[in-house]
Amino acid sequence: MLTENVPWDFIVEQIDKKQCTPIISNHVVNDLLFGEPRLISAWADRVRYPLADSANLTRVAQFHSVTLQDSIRAKSEYLAFLEYELLDLAERDPKADQNFLRQVRRERRSLTFSQLATERLHYPNFKDDPQHPLTILANFDIPVYLTTSHHRFMEAALKAVGKTPHTEVYCWREDLEENIPAACKPDLNFEPDERSPLVYHLHGLDDYADSLVLTEDDHLEFLVNVTRDFSRADVFPRKVRNAFTSSLLMLIGYELQGWDLRVLLQGLIRGKRHQKGIAVQLEHSQLSNVKHPQQFQEYLQNFFGLVKFDVYWGSPQNFLTTLWQAWNNI
Repeated sequence: MLTENVPWDFIVEQIDKKQCTPIISNHVVNDLLFGEPRLISAWADRVRYPLADSANLTRVAQFHSVTLQDSIRAKSEYLAFLEYELLDLAERDPKADQNFLRQVRRERRSLTFSQLATERLHYPNFKDDPQHPLTILANFDIPVYLTTSHHRFMEAALKAVGKTPHTEVYCWREDLEENIPAACKPDLNFEPDERSPLVYHLHGLDDYADSLVLTEDDHLEFLVNVTRDFSRADVFPRKVRNAFTSSLLMLIGYELQGWDLRVLLQGLIRGKRHQKGIAVQLEHSQLSNVKHPQQFQEYLQNFFGLVKFDVYWGSPQNFLTTLWQAWNNI
């Protein structure tokens, strides 16, 4: 589906019926904060990744995990790298309070990356940035947000607009049941609504490094286990299963060749849906290295057609801004 043919009125209608569910990638905030390809390439240099695809987070993480022979350490070092990068970014701001930042740097080890970013540094500052994609998403009357992000940025955006989000994490390995506290496990009695929405993390949370779905091995294990677990009410609450099977899904910020998208499509979307997904946001920049753009677009439309999705060509920012205007009759 071309951008000009997106049925905005239908999407608005589904939002009003509480039948629209965004699935938010890990790339949305990382790309806006750091410029994600540069960020991952910098980590690849840090861990001496030897191959040319140094912006591929999954492969860099796999290499580092195998090199260390310790996946938990590799994930912990990745999170620490993000923290240092964010502090460096903050310190380069000419308006920054350097004394405050020195204090925050001393506190770093006692903070998760999400706490460092959203509570101490306010990066992103959702209250002062109403045009941020997550701020726009937070302002819609949506009861369930699904995400493969490891961080609590969606929750921070919801809090910034006066909502009270409830966080839950999918325990994609059995041992995570013991490591993740009850407060973040599925609450079968919780009924989300637009004022108290559910944010369901499919790929772990940075509070618990071992919970991250990060390496190639992680994604393969996730795919096997999520296929098995999807029908289990104690693992996937009814409200989450219904979001996947019965609501209009919006994939926000995924890369075509990313493991996260491929595993989502194979494990949680293909064969489970009755309603067609309206929008997959693919950046124009993803066509920069394509020799035959027209044939590639036709391929993508056929590919996503197999899993009942139409393609929106453009950035998450542009898509959500246009949707917001349609929802508000602007």
